Amino acid sequence: MVIVATVIALTGAAAQAERSLFFATVSVGLAAFFTALFALSPNGVEVGDEVVYIRRRWGGIPRHLDALTAARRIAIHELEYSIRLVSVGGVFGWYGTFQSPKLGEFKMFATRLDRLVLLEFHGERIVVSVDEPDALLALLQVQR
Repeated sequence: MVIVATVIALTGAAAQAERSLFFATVSVGLAAFFTALFALSPNGVEVGDEVVYIRRRWGGIPRHLDALTAARRIAIHELEYSIRLVSVGGVFGWYGTFQSPKLGEFKMFATRLDRLVLLEFHGERIVVSVDEPDALLALLQVQR
């Protein structure tokens, strides 16, 4: 984050000093890009009466509990050799669509990789990270 902020600030300063349209465009583009990455990053999981809601800083992803077929903890080794299909990994967490030899295609919304839960819905797998995986699994059992 510090490096990105420094690059944006230096690019903006260079644009102002030289009045270069290129540097101004790069500065605004970088700021917009990283703002979008932050806005779409995962921010938690909520379970309601009928919905599992994966929160993001901007918007969220609801899934109906009726479609939930399985939920279990997974370990990091189950994600080994995963490739990113359309996803982000690192700066603000891991989110998007991934492919794994063990899980197949799945979506992931995680800010850490040590407390993962796999939620299986009809035809869709979602991996989330939560502070208390066992509490989430117990809540999902009660809600179903």
